[in-house]
Amino acid sequence: MSSKQGVTVKILDREYKFACEPEERRQLLDAADYLDGQMRTLKEGSNMVGLEKIAVLAALNITNDFLAMKERDEVIGRTVGSLRKKLSAALAEEAEKTS
Repeated sequence: MSSKQGVTVKILDREYKFACEPEERRQLLDAADYLDGQMRTLKEGSNMVGLEKIAVLAALNITNDFLAMKERDEVIGRTVGSLRKKLSAALAEEAEKTS
């Protein structure tokens, strides 16, 4: 039995209805608010009037931001991995000295 609930979000003054689990409601509302803000910024900053073009450009911008963050996280992960190896080697070396 599904416990999904109806949620209505407003993006560029248009209402959209979705069904989601109660624990996902806040994330859906936050995502819709973020998308609405991105689309409003694009609409106000240009002469684009087509909702579809604004939505596609917003999606591309958000995806670009996501991919940049993902790449940055991967670099950080590799750096942390490298530091762990160096730390383990240094600790092993120190342990040998004190044995």
